Amino acid sequence: MRYAFENFEFNLAKDTLRRDGVALPVRPKVLALLADLIQRRGRLVYKKELIERLWPDVAVGVTSLSSLVAEIRALLGDSGQRQALIRTESGRGYQFVAPVRVRPNLGGNSQAQGIVDSLLIDARSGELRRFEDALTELSRGRPHPMLVCGEGGSGKHPLMGEFIAMAGGRGFLTASGRCSIAPEGPPLRPWIEVLRSVAGGNPGQRLPALLEPDLLRLIQCDPVCLSWLSPLDHQHSPQVRFRIMDSVCRYLTATARQNPIVVVVENLHQADAGSLLLFNQLLDFLGEAPLMLVGTLRPPALRTGPPVSPSLSGPSPAGSSPSGPSPPGPSDSSKSARLNSIQNRREMECVRLAPLGREIIDRREWHPGAAVSLTQARSIASPY
Repeated sequence: MRYAFENFEFNLAKDTLRRDGVALPVRPKVLALLADLIQRRGRLVYKKELIERLWPDVAVGVTSLSSLVAEIRALLGDSGQRQALIRTESGRGYQFVAPVRVRPNLGGNSQAQGIVDSLLIDARSGELRRFEDALTELSRGRPHPMLVCGEGGSGKHPLMGEFIAMAGGRGFLTASGRCSIAPEGPPLRPWIEVLRSVAGGNPGQRLPALLEPDLLRLIQCDPVCLSWLSPLDHQHSPQVRFRIMDSVCRYLTATARQNPIVVVVENLHQADAGSLLLFNQLLDFLGEAPLMLVGTLRPPALRTGPPVSPSLSGPSPAGSSPSGPSPPGPSDSSKSARLNSIQNRREMECVRLAPLGREIIDRREWHPGAAVSLTQARSIASPY
């Protein structure tokens, strides 16, 4: 795709930068930095994440990045004092602030995905600012959970990718998991992914001795452990399932005390009952450590008004204790009640995504010569 700003045009596919139609000699690393900043112009890009993307296999300091920024500013006629194109937020990162027009390359739409991602980040700049504020609160020890609600095609998944990159750029630990309705998926699938991510990102940290047996069995998808979480299991008491979920909550809380952590669980509308129970259970631990919990779902999964049930436990199966949580496998009505119970938690902040413009959702609509300006992209952004 091509990005036009002031009297420049940057062709990402051809790695060329032109000023008034004349190609400029530019080092590849400078072009890579320019591409990263332009594509993420809807938000502040942290120094840490820029360094990791630009020098993935080399250990460099912020001085190398500062020199690269100074080089690209000189090339564009910008400066650290002027900051008309690239704004610096001292000690944190950079943001491309000049108005941009985006066009696909002539002769095809092979770069449509990049166009969609770039425009989506720009169109969701308001939501990204809310995420930025939430991360600032997390850094101050005041985490609060969030639900990101949007229809299919509203960009929840790429938006969460940017949010995770932002959190990582601030030095926070990050972990994510996705719920799925695939029948072959194990119970607590998103939480297994979260645990693997956290444990893999902290190779020097040992699992707490008391929690290690349950956590290892869950991480390794031990068949016996998974059978305890199966809706067909009526031999083990709800206390066994509670113990496993409690081990996950305590492990994540203990990890967050060492370093703030952001946990993202996507597609809660496809979650099994156990995953919803664990999400709600972890909410009770958030005041004990700098841990931020974020979930995404589609609005039809929620109902207006109070939840049908005040808890996520639902009806107890035959032979189980009425005081314990039920096994996974809820009906649609009970799942909706459980999702509403999560949404109606007093501390929960709900971010509702307005529908995006068709030019962002449907990549097939792109054709040679099409253009969307920064102003047009913002006109379709969420009003929330």
